Amino acid sequence: MRIDGNDQRLAAATAVQMQQSGVQQVLAPKWSQQQDASIKALGGDTVSIKVDLPQNTVDILKRIGSASDILNSLATNLRQSNEGLSAANAVTAKMKASLDKVVKDYPPFSLDDSGRMEQLMDYASLRKQLQSMMIPAPPQPVYEKVKHLWEGLTGGTGGTVQVPSLPHDAPDTHVRAALQQLDGISSQMTLVQETMAHLVMKA
Repeated sequence: MRIDGNDQRLAAATAVQMQQSGVQQVLAPKWSQQQDASIKALGGDTVSIKVDLPQNTVDILKRIGSASDILNSLATNLRQSNEGLSAANAVTAKMKASLDKVVKDYPPFSLDDSGRMEQLMDYASLRKQLQSMMIPAPPQPVYEKVKHLWEGLTGGTGGTVQVPSLPHDAPDTHVRAALQQLDGISSQMTLVQETMAHLVMKA
């Protein structure tokens, strides 16, 4: 360290101040080996301070900064995947509710009943909404752990959740089959979320 200045008392005071501030000034997150700083004295004089950092300290700080950026990116991507699955699962639950009203009504709806048609039209509308939701795949290496589940849901690394279509005059057997598929899809989405959360906790 070299302190240039005309006032020796000011230089001594500056040295004491730097000692008290400890490592945090020496390890400031700047990536040059030599740091220049200026301290303005009360009398208006400026004292120039130069701090030399060892190369290994600079390398460590670079690695810490890079690792922090990577972790922040991973966390952001995981959150986006999780939020996308939660939103898709909420729409799927509404679709199941519409089909439940069709198959659980007693006495059963006739195929041309307006109430039955309305529920199936609601289902079709919700299906369009679900297909418009692009859910980002989780980042590596998490994706490798849930790849088999993810591809079953979306058919690839990114995309939309695949659910069955039903015309407004679909028979009850088709409605029940679609309802069972929705149950499986909903469980699969929950399983992906739980697996991702477990991998994060385990890391």
